[in-house]
Amino acid sequence: MTSKSRDQLMCIITEASFALDDARLFLDTHPCDKEALEYFQIYRQIRTEAMEEYRDCYGPISAYDVAPSNMWTWINDPWPWEGEC
Repeated sequence: MTSKSRDQLMCIITEASFALDDARLFLDTHPCDKEALEYFQIYRQIRTEAMEEYRDCYGPISAYDVAPSNMWTWINDPWPWEGEC
């Protein structure tokens, strides 16, 4: 299995996040729409998998993604504005 590049994963995460935000807004006014709920679940799974792959390959995207098993690793990788992405 070939892992995706950092840019590919960020694109998937961004697109899935947008889809989730859009679906969430729709579901606020249509909470029983089964098709919208399924759509939300599909994109939530896509985003979760992409976030996990990104974290495993390139490090955490946010401080909430850090797994502090033996040390705080949030600051080890270059920050996005440092031009390493």
